Amino acid sequence: MDQFIFWVLLVLVLIVLQRLLSRRATTTKARVAAMLRRYYTLERSGLSEQECMVTLLATRSGWKNLPQRFLVDLVARLGSKEDVMRFVLLSEDYGYCRGHYPAIAAEPNAATAIAEVACLLAKFGYQLQGAGRLKEAEFVQRLARRLEPNKYFTNLPLAVTYCETGRYADALPLFEQGLSQFENDAQRDQEFSPVKCLAPNADAAALQRGYRKMYESCLRATKGKTLSNVSLVTLLDCFF
Repeated sequence: MDQFIFWVLLVLVLIVLQRLLSRRATTTKARVAAMLRRYYTLERSGLSEQECMVTLLATRSGWKNLPQRFLVDLVARLGSKEDVMRFVLLSEDYGYCRGHYPAIAAEPNAATAIAEVACLLAKFGYQLQGAGRLKEAEFVQRLARRLEPNKYFTNLPLAVTYCETGRYADALPLFEQGLSQFENDAQRDQEFSPVKCLAPNADAAALQRGYRKMYESCLRATKGKTLSNVSLVTLLDCFF
């Protein structure tokens, strides 16, 4: 009887340990550590950083069925292994790699496909921003802008986040670039309209007025300095 109880308790302990280890393996820290181990193994084989990250993605569950060309374009746009890993974690946590990327990757135009991914992230970042979750919004918006730095929907929302967190000098160039892009593209490019890339009820004219108003408030906050002066002041602050 005692032996039977011992084996029952042992089985229960093993089940608990298995569950604990399983949970630990799925934490963000553990997933990053696993990706880094895989990356360094590939690096030792003589591959470049970009080649390592493409290979890592191509052998990762949820990514390996995506076209190689699409993975190469993503890694090239994101640039660093750190940003690629941030992008991977975000995409896996919210199911984008399985639910959205396969259809996007089928787009024959590579630039359009990457812009669609940026649009998807920009919309999510805009929602986080609207909920007041600015730190999380910035995380998502910075990734969106890494993918597509020349679109109003990646520059303007990030500029707002910077402005609302008091980083006016960082916001100004994004506002200037984004407002110019907005006037040129937002109202005539339905493929990447505010309704698709920001919010389903977005009004282009109202958004433009709001962004311009925030831009002007950033100018006042920096006392009307030109962008070159702002950049110079920021640079000098780093040294003195």
